[in-house]
Amino acid sequence: MNRKHAFILWIILCAIYYSAYRGALSHIIFYQEQHHLFLFSKEYFYKQWHAEGILRYLTDFVIQFFYHPAVGSALLSFLMASIYLLTYHLVFWMTGKNDRLHLSLFPSLGLFFYTMSADHSLTFAVGSFLTLLFLVVAFIPLRPRLLPLSCLARMRTFSPKTGWVISLLLLAFYGAGSYFYFLRSYNHSERIMLKAEQHVKQKEWEKVLQYTERYLNAGRNNQLISYFHHMALQRTGKLTEHLFDHPQHLGVKGLYFSWTGNSRESEYGHFLYEELGYLNEAQRWEFEAMVVWGETAPHLLNLAKYNIANGRRRVAQIYINKLKQSLFYRDTALRLEEAALTGEVPGLRNTTGHLSGHPVRFANVMNIGPELEFLCRQDPTNRMAFDYLMAQLLLSNHIVRFAKNLKWIERFKESRLPRIYEEALYIYKLGVSEEEFQQVGFTVSEETEQRFQHYYRLMQDNRIDELQARYGNTYWFYLNQVSPYGNKVITD
Repeated sequence: MNRKHAFILWIILCAIYYSAYRGALSHIIFYQEQHHLFLFSKEYFYKQWHAEGILRYLTDFVIQFFYHPAVGSALLSFLMASIYLLTYHLVFWMTGKNDRLHLSLFPSLGLFFYTMSADHSLTFAVGSFLTLLFLVVAFIPLRPRLLPLSCLARMRTFSPKTGWVISLLLLAFYGAGSYFYFLRSYNHSERIMLKAEQHVKQKEWEKVLQYTERYLNAGRNNQLISYFHHMALQRTGKLTEHLFDHPQHLGVKGLYFSWTGNSRESEYGHFLYEELGYLNEAQRWEFEAMVVWGETAPHLLNLAKYNIANGRRRVAQIYINKLKQSLFYRDTALRLEEAALTGEVPGLRNTTGHLSGHPVRFANVMNIGPELEFLCRQDPTNRMAFDYLMAQLLLSNHIVRFAKNLKWIERFKESRLPRIYEEALYIYKLGVSEEEFQQVGFTVSEETEQRFQHYYRLMQDNRIDELQARYGNTYWFYLNQVSPYGNKVITD
């Protein structure tokens, strides 16, 4: 293989890598961009130089272009493929022989496989490219001295025909091996979680459901997936009908993240509170996440928005000023600066904004139930707060509290109670007197009572498979067979 063929192979590698980063590994481009922010300022340069080093500074410079996925994929593909081409030229100049064994491919392929994990830094790839580029440039004037001294240059080589056969066989072997290794090491779960997060940030709830359903339909269980899934169900108006379509083995933990100081979880808590309009709590989660992950664009943007909505314009300006120093977030920062003048952020609800003159309220960071009741009292029109409160009470076996809070549904002028609400209400009816049940103000349909009688017969006969097939999506099945809090109603 001569240098012309090496260049053709470089083009092929660029195309393969680009296809991967635009397709199966598109979540890597998204994740890296969301966790790095390059700023054009002297303060940022000196900070990175002393804290992280010049290589991290240059890596962040490259990653900023991932803001546009097509541009980022092309740039990263160019770097990865060029590592092969630079290695090839170094080998050729040092040995005087073409790399018929294609050993120059290994650094490029190794780094490509390394970047398949979102947790792996791109610093190694950028550093390898720059190091090889420096060596190639440095060796150009040394080539006449290196080649005569190289014992490898005098080694016997294969005949052209034999060399081409071996070369093509090795390329086929490397290609098949790389494809097999890619399939074996590809992390489907990571992709689903990161793509779901991407669509949550873009508020594309139907797409969130597509990814989370794919995960849950495989019989897997994950708190982050459940967290995103429930949010998407509520935002698409499907929570009350589809809450128990999948086994709720996590109980209330599938609805939200309690604050445990977990650095990974700190990134996700704000999503729910922002959708609920509980911006003070959303801001607390985002600030904690920024402490852990640094001043990245998502954290700065959200903190700016939350402070604008809460009337803290000067605090918001601190975050806006940083974003104005970036290449691709400057326009967004300028729009936020204009929003700060009005104190309103489009699309952002502030349920507790009218309480600025009230005493400070300290949120319950371990149990979201009291916060949901608080939001329902403060904003009777907050349907998400109500839906989540009902789901939290049902999943925690608190049927009595569920029945007492069910009256709030009248605010939304429902034509009928959702099916799972009737199922839970019937359980409540069986445990109280007729007088107590009438105080709830709702009735249970005859159809629901008949379904329960059939459900109960199957349960008595221990026909669990048939029970799950016919009633696996009911509250009765959750309470009796799935709930992590036991199969008894909690009455306190």
